[in-house]
This record gives sequence, structure tokens and C-alpha cells, in this order.
Amino acid sequence: MGKRTIFDRSPLEKEFRQRITVIRKILDATDVPMNSINAGSGADISREARGLSVVLLYAAYENLLKGISRTLLEAAVQLRVGNKRLRPNFQVFAIHSKLQALTDISSAHIWKGSGRKVVDAISERTCSINSNLFPNDGSHMKTKQVITFCEVYGLDAPATILGDAWGRINTVVSERNSVAHGQQAPEEVGRAYSIAEIRKLVDIWEARWCDFLAEVEKKASNRDFYREPR
Repeated sequence: MGKRTIFDRSPLEKEFRQRITVIRKILDATDVPMNSINAGSGADISREARGLSVVLLYAAYENLLKGISRTLLEAAVQLRVGNKRLRPNFQVFAIHSKLQALTDISSAHIWKGSGRKVVDAISERTCSINSNLFPNDGSHMKTKQVITFCEVYGLDAPATILGDAWGRINTVVSERNSVAHGQQAPEEVGRAYSIAEIRKLVDIWEARWCDFLAEVEKKASNRDFYREPR
């Protein structure tokens, strides 16, 4: 039996690519030559499909980023080292609930024991990480969120890795939000893209986010990514 991989990107990549495949299937099914559409039948939904494709690109990206976060935290827990041994960025996850509690108390209570509980939690010999946490910075999944994500986990700056997808993130997020919040209909968003343009965006999205995932695996496959070396 082979040695267990600390961070295995395969399940995350498989799900991400499956989501991208669904988008391509939708585009294929609605990319119908105009001369084959019965005039006035309303059968041409290609614009709606292109608009919904943007929404699904966002969903694939959000799900991937949250999946990476969960997998990293699960890996830290499975190392079976205490909070004391974790690297500082993972210690923050370990004491997250206690840090949150500090925001709900008076300043006087910080000096009467609540602050000490945070210090004690850092020193625990067991791991108290909740793997369902996500380092949400309130930027609603725009590029700032990706930067925060990488800084929190000690990953490389994302812009270079994501390449030509990097400049598309904020647009995808904004267009998804406009559809999700009812500000625009899917066909209005879809009108901004030709079929060639949306297919190119889908290709870029798949390639660059898979590159990002591979870089995370490279970094996170070392135990010292999560813990302080002895």
C-alpha cells in the first residue's frame, strides 16, 4: 500500500472539470445555426445559455476555492499535531471560535480571563481546527478574496499562476451577481459574448484554475506546510 498523499488534488480537479464539462454541454446544445431555427418560435436560447455559462463558471470557481480550503484544513487535522505545533496561519483557524468570542465581550473581560483562553488554546496539544471554516474577507469572491486566501495559507501570489484568468475574475463575479440578484437577465449578460468568446473563457477558466490547484498541491504536500518543524 502506497504512502498516503497529504494533499491530493484529484477529487477537487475531477469535480471542477465535471462542472466545466456541463457548461460546454449547455453551449453545444444551444449553439444552433440560425438557419435551422424556426423563425419566431423562440427556440434560440443561445444568449441565455452564454449568460448562464458565466453563472456556472462562478459556481465552479467558488466551489473549487472552498474545496481547497476544506481539504487543506482537513490535512492539517489529519497530521494529528496539537495547536501548539501548527504554523501560525493554521493556528488562527484553530482558535477562530475564541477569537470570534472576543469581539462579543467588553474590553474588561479580555483582561479577566477571556484573553487568556485564546492564549491557552494556541498552546493546546490537540488540534481544534474546524475544517468547515473559510477565510472570507467580505470581497464576495473577487480577486481580493483570492489574494487573501493565498496570504492566509502561505501560498504564492495568485496573479501569475492564474495568468489570463486573473483579469477575468472580477467580471465573472460581477456578471454572476447581476444575474443572481435580478439586476440583469441571463440573455443580457450573454449578449456581451459571442459563442467563440464564451468558449475561450471556459477554456481559460479550466486551464488556469487547474494550474492553480496543481500549485497548491505542490506546496501543501509537505508536512512542514502545516506544522513547525521540530
